Amino acid sequence: MDFVEAKPNIHLVEGGLGKHLQFTALFDGIVEKYKENLCIISSYPTTYAHDERVASSELSYIAPVLKNNNFYFQQYNNIIFNDPYKTTNFLKGDKHIIKAWCDLYEIESEDLLPDFRIDTRRERAIKSDILKLGAFILVQFTGGQGIQNENQLYDVENLGRNYKKGQEVINLLREAMPEINIIVFGHNNENNHFENTWSFNEALPTFFYNKEDFMILAKYCLSFITIDSALQHMCSNKNFNKKGVVLWGSSSPEMFGYEKNKNLRSKYPNSVFIKPQKIVDNFLSQEMSPTVSVS
Repeated sequence: MDFVEAKPNIHLVEGGLGKHLQFTALFDGIVEKYKENLCIISSYPTTYAHDERVASSELSYIAPVLKNNNFYFQQYNNIIFNDPYKTTNFLKGDKHIIKAWCDLYEIESEDLLPDFRIDTRRERAIKSDILKLGAFILVQFTGGQGIQNENQLYDVENLGRNYKKGQEVINLLREAMPEINIIVFGHNNENNHFENTWSFNEALPTFFYNKEDFMILAKYCLSFITIDSALQHMCSNKNFNKKGVVLWGSSSPEMFGYEKNKNLRSKYPNSVFIKPQKIVDNFLSQEMSPTVSVS
C-alpha cells in the first residue's frame, strides 16, 4: 500500500497589515495544537514569507465561481477561518483581539505581542543604509483605513485614525532631540509630506521602500510614535524590546494595543485630537531601547 501523508490545514486571514502582524502572536500555539507548520492565504502573504513556522504563504483570492477553487482547497484537510471580527463578543470591546483569536482556536498565547520574523537576507542588504541613519525614531500619523483608491488621499480622508498635527509633533521632537533622525512610515496616496524627516513610502523610494523594510527598521529604532496602525504592531514585536507612544481615536487600546506602550486616548471619540506637546512630553519621559548592533 502506498503511504499517503495527511493533508495539512489551511488558515485564512483577512484585514489590514496590522491585523496580519497580530496573528503571528498565535503561531506557536497553532503549530503546537495541530502538530504541523502553517499554510496561510491572506491579503499580505509577504508578511509571513520568512517565518520558519510557515510552510506556505499565498495571496488570498477566493471566489466561489472560479472552477479551480475546489481543486485548490482539496489539497488541504480543513479550511480554518477563525476571525475575531466576525464574533459578536469581540466587537463589544470586552476582550483583546489576541485573546479573542486564541479562544476561537482554543489555544493559549504566551503574551499579546506580535511574533513575526523579518527577512534576514534583506536585513543584511540594507544594513549599511541603516548605519547611515545613526540613532532614529519611527513615526506614523496616517493609516489604518485601507484606502486604496488613488483619488482618495490618506492624509485627507479620516475615519478617526489620522493625526492631523504630525508636523507640530515633529517640530517639537526636533527641538528636543536635534541629533535624532525621524523616519516617517507613509503611504503612496498621501499629499502632504513632513518637513525635517526622512519620508520613505512607495511613492518616494529611497533606501527603504516597502512594509517589509519597516518591519526591519522597527528592530533598530530607538522608539516610535504612531496611531493605531501597522507601525504599532511592527515596533511591538516581542523580540525587539521597543516601547513607544500610540495615539488612539476611534479604536481602543484594550482591543488592539499593548500595555508596555504609552497609550494616549483622545477625549473625542471619533478623532485623534491630542495636543502635540502632550505627545512629545510622554515620548521624552519613557525609557528608550538601545539601538541594535548591525554587525
